Amino acid sequence: MDLKKIPRGEINGVPMITKFKGVMIELFKGYPGFQYFGIFESYFGKELGEEIVRILHQDKLLDIFPKKENEPTRYRLTGEGVNMAISMINLDYSEKMHKFTIWIIMLTIITAIVGIIQIYPFLLKCLEWLMSYGIRT
Repeated sequence: MDLKKIPRGEINGVPMITKFKGVMIELFKGYPGFQYFGIFESYFGKELGEEIVRILHQDKLLDIFPKKENEPTRYRLTGEGVNMAISMINLDYSEKMHKFTIWIIMLTIITAIVGIIQIYPFLLKCLEWLMSYGIRT
């Protein structure tokens, strides 16, 4: 498997991460009742998909079931795999909330600017009144 170094902060641009999140969420949808085969292979290609399944099994994220004759390798998530899938869902949610938070901050700043523009003439009149009152005394 060809592993490449990813610069810091650019993890969301990596297609493998995006595909992996999708596959883990699909596996989570069928937990614990379904056994899957060929999902990683269809997303990543046969060789890389099989290597990913092997790595996830070593990391105890997937259970691999005994293979019968002329049957593909079947697998399902383990408890640790469920935790990983939930983490992937939380990651997607936090990415969406980050964008939403930026929009809220921008709208707040725009609203503050509009409010200041509307109150500015009143502040000028008050300042003029104070200045004229101060000059008389």
